Amino acid sequence: MSAIRIYPESQAAMCAESAGKPYRPCNGSEGDHFVSQWCGTCERDYGMLKGLPIEECDDNRICDIIARTFGVDEDHPDYPTEWVFGKDGQPCCTAHVPEAEPLPEVVIKDEHTLDLFEAIRTRAGNEPKGEAACQQEP
Repeated sequence: MSAIRIYPESQAAMCAESAGKPYRPCNGSEGDHFVSQWCGTCERDYGMLKGLPIEECDDNRICDIIARTFGVDEDHPDYPTEWVFGKDGQPCCTAHVPEAEPLPEVVIKDEHTLDLFEAIRTRAGNEPKGEAACQQEP
């Protein structure tokens, strides 16, 4: 899945059957290595990336995944789904954004805000416009 290696190839091969399952470091040394390799190279956690105190970072540049891994066991529903074993058996973070790449746009939608344009988008017979029109087969 990635060039970042946490385990030796022999150990990763044994973990390949766990692909997609939650990953939790087995000890502090492994956790420190994982965090330095993944979080320390990720644009989502600007403080970790640049070595800054959390107080100096914008709220949208602070990743809460590390904190969530400490709060609950990996079989708990609140355990971060982003830390998993990759297809190659290596632990990985699916939310990782490599250094200098733009962060994906965050769209926050709640169940209390009405979608003002839903009726237009879902109306029967409404022809798609823009990119949606280009992606349909003729």
